[in-house]
Amino acid sequence: MTNSSYADSWVPVHRDDGELIGFVAQDATGWRPLTVFGHPIAAARGQESALDRDSAEDRLHAVGMSYLAERWEVRDGADWISAQLVEASPAGVTVQLVDFFDHADRYGERQRLTAPVEEDQLRLA
Repeated sequence: MTNSSYADSWVPVHRDDGELIGFVAQDATGWRPLTVFGHPIAAARGQESALDRDSAEDRLHAVGMSYLAERWEVRDGADWISAQLVEASPAGVTVQLVDFFDHADRYGERQRLTAPVEEDQLRLA
């Protein structure tokens, strides 16, 4: 698993080939699917209620690693800047800024976010 105390309660989920695709974690409302760096994976349309563990694992298998290829935004103060994920692991995620129009001076800049990466730090675009 990981060496971080936050991940002690996370249950790893692997593909058939053994590749880690994320985690499921239980909270007061039920089970949540998480990326490999601890970011909550959005519920499927029409599935906004709490999930049981099997449903959370099924959601993770359904999106697999493709979730990481989506368009993302990283928070920079009050701004959200377009970013691509360039490396992801249970320790965190590295993003590369790709907002050429509003932040051209920072295009290509990389930032490392330490896991767990919450929705107030990083979100789908």
